Amino acid sequence: MPEPSPDQSLRRGAGAPRAPRGLPEPGVGPSDARPARAGERPERRPAMGVAMAARERRAEGAPRERADEPGDDPRDHAAAGRPPASDAPPTERLGPRRERVVRRLVLALSALALGGFAYARFATFHNRTFDLAFYTRMAWGTSQLDLWDPFLETSVLGLHVSPVLVPLGALGHLFGTVPVLVFAQGAAFAGAAAALGRLGERRLGRAGWWLGALALLLHPNVAHVATYEVHPGSLAVWPLAAALERLDAGDRRGLLLACLGVLACREDLALVLLLVAPLAAWRGLGRRFALGLGLGALAWLLLFALVLHPRFAPAEGSFHLHFGPWGDTPGEALRTWLSEPGRVLAHLAQPRKASYLPRVLAPLALLPLLGGRWLLPAAPILAINLLSVFPTTPNLDSHYLTPALPVLVAALLVGLGDALRRWPRLRRPAFALLALALPAGFVLAGPSPFAAAYRPDARTDASEAIVEAIRALDAEAGAPHALQAPDPLLAHLAERPRIHRAPPPDRNADLVVLDVGHRDRYAHQETLLRTSEEPGVRAWQARTGWGVVAQRGPWLLLARGHEDRAPPDPAPREEGAQRLTGCLSITHATETARGLRLHLHAHGPCPADLALRLGEGRRPRRVDLLFGGRVSPAKLRAGERVVSEHPFDAQLPTAPGSLRVGALRSSGARPAHGDPTSVPVPLARAGGRSAP
Repeated sequence: MPEPSPDQSLRRGAGAPRAPRGLPEPGVGPSDARPARAGERPERRPAMGVAMAARERRAEGAPRERADEPGDDPRDHAAAGRPPASDAPPTERLGPRRERVVRRLVLALSALALGGFAYARFATFHNRTFDLAFYTRMAWGTSQLDLWDPFLETSVLGLHVSPVLVPLGALGHLFGTVPVLVFAQGAAFAGAAAALGRLGERRLGRAGWWLGALALLLHPNVAHVATYEVHPGSLAVWPLAAALERLDAGDRRGLLLACLGVLACREDLALVLLLVAPLAAWRGLGRRFALGLGLGALAWLLLFALVLHPRFAPAEGSFHLHFGPWGDTPGEALRTWLSEPGRVLAHLAQPRKASYLPRVLAPLALLPLLGGRWLLPAAPILAINLLSVFPTTPNLDSHYLTPALPVLVAALLVGLGDALRRWPRLRRPAFALLALALPAGFVLAGPSPFAAAYRPDARTDASEAIVEAIRALDAEAGAPHALQAPDPLLAHLAERPRIHRAPPPDRNADLVVLDVGHRDRYAHQETLLRTSEEPGVRAWQARTGWGVVAQRGPWLLLARGHEDRAPPDPAPREEGAQRLTGCLSITHATETARGLRLHLHAHGPCPADLALRLGEGRRPRRVDLLFGGRVSPAKLRAGERVVSEHPFDAQLPTAPGSLRVGALRSSGARPAHGDPTSVPVPLARAGGRSAP
């Protein structure tokens, strides 16, 4: 028998509402009713709480077992499937007031930890997700009635209907949009844990509160999602958990308000509420109420699917990413699933799909399966994840799983509560199993708080420098520039009217940040010239009217209206020039503190993919980009005397005439048939000596 709260026990009487179907009457257990005598109608004593029952037993002469905890009669605990107070968990021996304080402290620390780690990851530029920038821009824009999404170039009404982002975006104008979003998401998980804790306490007693809260917070998915990205589906866990708790309590008004909160987060979660409606009817909340709830959710879903999405849909949306092989529209995909069951079974038989449900349920010791029909609202989410072809969907750290977690935990609590009412002796083994499964799942599959993703590194410094350079250009112009940038930088710069992901394609922006990290990975290798990334970078650098304004780490910032110029030669030589190719000659080289400086004479623009061989031997193996890759060879002008710096970690060639330099193109061949493979170059040593 679930232990009633003190306010419930004081309000019991003839006019008190009956408990929802499936739950025993609170305050009435086997020890509360006197057996009827022969010829007498059975007596139903007024319902009372555990504390009132204990006081009555003491008034009748029953011994008082503990002065500080009324209601510790072993018969009461056996009837409710709870252990006697002497065997209760430590939290149950704190006393109700102290335990409430501990609960609130745990929830507050959980919210701060999830939000804090998420912000640490953001601040150190370790996010690789586009979703954080996408919803940051959506919250910032909708809060000022800007419904245009620059990423997908359509109205947000055709993407997701998430009114919850409007107030969060408004707060973001005061505190920063990303900090508001990540800490709001942490608070949402804490709120969901509190709601599931109340459900667990109703079903399993005071220890059930801890089971409900920790079953959610310790699931590996929560820590991964809450510390990596922000998603309206993650914000929805709070109202969804509250809806399930109010459903269990039989509270129509609370259930309705919670369902409105779910719809305010994401329109597609109406699929979940469509299956909450049958549960409401089964729980005795009334068929009319359940029908109205289901029809309201269906109307919201159809408004988006039949009106908003067709009108404002992007050229290629998430449906094509997830279900494109099944069909171009939801109708075509449904026909494929129904008409080609063999193809569907082959898809579900893939190892990652076949193991998906066991991996999701394992941290909960598979006990949600006891919940039976309470699992119904999770069915749409799990089915979509199983049928999706998107590569990360079956991952345990995917945000596509997160909205299903409150349903799974609620099913665990309800199913376990029902089982323990039938078999009270299983309470201790069941709680022991969960006490092992929950932390084991978190340790084995959850993120480590000591991971490098939450600490600054060299990439952090480089990213901060590029972001500051962009903001300085914005301040100089008096308005934010239109920008294209890689995903790790987008969330830091999303609060602007026009922002796009890095090219391709070209979105006609004023500033473009290119990721040239491949140049470090393939440094001094001929393979660099033929990587998939390098041709696009070369093309951007060779554009007329564009130039590099900042380069730090893997980032190259180009601005419209800026022209690159190669570093001029401070001490050019006229004599001794040797031809490398038709557009470029070399006079000599000098040793520097960092390596080698080549003194070059340009005869005109060179091919954009021109590079240099340098080192020893007729065909040196080391291959470097001209000017460190900062200036395109296509920007050279006839008659320019320039220098190109080349760091050397190893010792420079020392033998006379051993330093050789040659030109090559991305194919690995010489620029022209008559060009030399390499030429010997005189090297001036740092001490003033020259090697002929």
